[in-house]
Amino acid sequence: DEARGANGPRGVKLFDVLLGRTKPAQPNLDHLFGLPGAQITLEASLGLRPTGQAGVCFKPATGQDFSQTASEVTQLLDLGEGVKIHEESDSYGYRWAVIADDDFGDLINEVHVVNTTLQDHGWGPQLLCSVFGFSPIPGGAADPTAGGGAPSVAGTYLVYLYKRGSFYPFVPLQAAEKRDTDRERLLNVTLATDLSMEPDLERWFPLWGLPVH
Repeated sequence: DEARGANGPRGVKLFDVLLGRTKPAQPNLDHLFGLPGAQITLEASLGLRPTGQAGVCFKPATGQDFSQTASEVTQLLDLGEGVKIHEESDSYGYRWAVIADDDFGDLINEVHVVNTTLQDHGWGPQLLCSVFGFSPIPGGAADPTAGGGAPSVAGTYLVYLYKRGSFYPFVPLQAAEKRDTDRERLLNVTLATDLSMEPDLERWFPLWGLPVH
């Protein structure tokens, strides 16, 4: 009975994958190109606009040398004035390629290039997510100084899960390691027609201390 249980539904599914009967979900970076529509929706509905920063997060395996890939990524993204990229680590040991570009369309393309370059260099298994920052439009409904927003909100982010091909909102509060879950649910509903939103709330991982503003 124990052996039969080991080869139950979970075991059959594994063998189906190994034998090619089903295919596991593959990363689809083209989902990033739904972000321009999301930008319009956020500005019109919630008074939010891009901050001009984004980040690609990954967890290097022990012994992997990032320096050569980082140099190539930097060269690839040296596309003109206003485009900047640097690499840094956060307090949890994750590495970030942080990109700054005032043109949101260009920023999306550059995030796509960073992901693709890392993927092509064998870093696909270590890629975790890409994050885009948003902030209130001055004088808009979400601007705390205009009386329409919550000053306790530290930022608003859209997180793209590399291996899932889906997005989720992350709204940290000024208080240490707390988030505005009501605001996140509102963003999820608001963006449902523009982006492939992540349905599994357990995958809405908090990204405390992320270096994207």
